[in-house]
Amino acid sequence: MTSSAPHLDRLRLRQLRLLELIDTHRSLRAVGEVMNLTQPAVSQMLKDLEFAFGVTLVDRSVRGAMLSPLGQLALQRARTGLAIFDNLAADLHADLPTVVRVGTNPAVMLDLVPSALHHMEAHRANIRFRIEAGTVGNMMSRLLNGDLDCYVGRVDWTATPEQMAETLRYDPLTETSLVVACSVDHPLANRSSVSATELAQWPWALPSGDTNNRRSIETAFRNCGVQAPVPVVEVSADPTSLLRLTQKIELLTCLPKIVLDTYAAEGRIVPLVTPDLDFLRIQTCFVTLRENDTLQSLQMLREALVHVCLERPDVTEGG
Repeated sequence: MTSSAPHLDRLRLRQLRLLELIDTHRSLRAVGEVMNLTQPAVSQMLKDLEFAFGVTLVDRSVRGAMLSPLGQLALQRARTGLAIFDNLAADLHADLPTVVRVGTNPAVMLDLVPSALHHMEAHRANIRFRIEAGTVGNMMSRLLNGDLDCYVGRVDWTATPEQMAETLRYDPLTETSLVVACSVDHPLANRSSVSATELAQWPWALPSGDTNNRRSIETAFRNCGVQAPVPVVEVSADPTSLLRLTQKIELLTCLPKIVLDTYAAEGRIVPLVTPDLDFLRIQTCFVTLRENDTLQSLQMLREALVHVCLERPDVTEGG
């Protein structure tokens, strides 16, 4: 089966929404009830959709209807497209400058993104920004679903399906690694170096288990043959809170270097030399969907980020 350009032109938004309803209800009859259509009418809509794309999108059996692997891919892209249409409609009806929806990680918001907005003079560029900070997985998912226009932060390509990765435009910005740190009053603060075995014996404050940084920390300890520390305190996607805890309590922590270099540390936190802990490098990227790549507002933001990174190569991120 091959796609038909004339039939693609005849597709309507409700036919794209059909895939999401099938994925939710797993029954054409149930979908018909939601859409106030008969089951034969829903079946015809699906037939037209599959003919237009030239592939089987739904596997039907006595157990119901389920999206095929290609149907799952089509649903992902349809969600992106529908979200773009929804946001376009909102922008056209608002007597305000266009909103750029940016996803990022908390550590990137400490310096990199604010510095880029300062460089591009965002307050004078007739552009509004709506910024969300969260974990890598959450931000990438929101980008792929069309809820964000771009993402500035760490990318876990192992968790991104290859077919979806091919829909993205990404620009590497800078890279760094994690660092173990403690209060200047901690017993380990003045040591020339500390082994992974000894570090694991102290109490820790760490990012929550659903973050890439936490997984990197655990991997580094296990690669040394040492059980990863079980934290006394876990903090979800907020490295500055880890710093505050480490200042107040005799705890070790591990976080991107940028956090130590900002006002949050206030000179009360020191990095430790840990020669046997090999943390994976953290790369910061600017990521957007290829169909959004020509938007002037995104090009301006990308250029500002690149400029900041060239001037300050130690800028980093985490999440």
